[in-house]
Amino acid sequence: MKLFMKLTLQWRITILTAIVLVICSSALTVFSILNAQKTLMPLIYDSISITKTDDNSVDMVIQGIDNNKIENSGTALRTAKRDFDLKSIMFFLALTTIGTGLVYFVSGEALRPVKNLSKQVSEIDERDLSLRLTESLSHDEVSSLTKSFNQALERLEEAFNRQKRFSASAAHELKTPLATMKAGIQVLKIDKFTTLDEYKENAHMMEASVDRLTQVVNDLLILASPNEEADELKEEVYLDAMFETIFDELSPIYEHRRITYNIECDAISFYGNAALLYRAFFNLMENSYKYNHEKGSITVHGSKTNKCVRIEVEDTGIGIPAEYLPFIFDAFYRVDGSRSRKIAGSGLGLSIVKTIIERHGGTISVSSENVKGTKISIQLPQ
Repeated sequence: MKLFMKLTLQWRITILTAIVLVICSSALTVFSILNAQKTLMPLIYDSISITKTDDNSVDMVIQGIDNNKIENSGTALRTAKRDFDLKSIMFFLALTTIGTGLVYFVSGEALRPVKNLSKQVSEIDERDLSLRLTESLSHDEVSSLTKSFNQALERLEEAFNRQKRFSASAAHELKTPLATMKAGIQVLKIDKFTTLDEYKENAHMMEASVDRLTQVVNDLLILASPNEEADELKEEVYLDAMFETIFDELSPIYEHRRITYNIECDAISFYGNAALLYRAFFNLMENSYKYNHEKGSITVHGSKTNKCVRIEVEDTGIGIPAEYLPFIFDAFYRVDGSRSRKIAGSGLGLSIVKTIIERHGGTISVSSENVKGTKISIQLPQ
């Protein structure tokens, strides 16, 4: 069996078909020989009359043939039967051989598209995933396989590109505070007359850089960690209390922008991990503040059904252009770098939000209109 599985698909098809041909041809040959013996031989022997003489001896007379020719007729009959059997066996061998050869040729032609597909696939490597297989105009299984493979390549290429962007952005986010810390240390080493105030200033700068590094690392751990908290999603979370706490924490920071908020949750509660959910909704509210207009507003609306809790966060901010919406949940992705540089952040906030919501078995979607505001809809199971 192992040897058989090592053969090419064409040879396996040929061998299996040859076995079927041998079985069918053998059955047909045996049937024809036996049928000849059952059908033809009785007809011949029926033409022989057998009579008894007075002395009880048997006298055989073949109708139309003299008695002296009986022996010759029997010999001819046996010879004819042997020739018939031999020709049947020879025909069986010839049919099997020719049929096997034709199967090998036909299967080779039928499998040619598969061979071409295999050759094209072998030319694709991880250095260039932009190559696509040539799709045939037919609607057979090979064509369907080619389309499926091309779709898989598209998803794989997209995943590789996301991974490259993630790696580059992560390196940038980690490199910047490290470079700041190193520059401060080098300045202190070069300057022999460094004052105490300068040491304090560098220490403050390094502390801020360490805090930034710690935040990035913690965010990455949340994104990369498995669902370890799955068994801890049993705390009762009250939406109105959670959002009141979040706004109490954020409002003083953005007080100068005079942004108002409104919570419409009607004492809705559900079960989940309170700490993770607080982190997710804190990130959402912080974004609503950061990207809002002065004197803008933020509205949180909650509703509850028998199956799920629906939460909608709507702001009157600068909005998100439609072409950026598919990417806003990617790690380190920031909309329109020119404007994002004006607002502090690592680009991990919405990625963390999506990860936490999905970890709770929920879904999140975004609708936005540029310059007019953004609406984020979240559904969480009861």
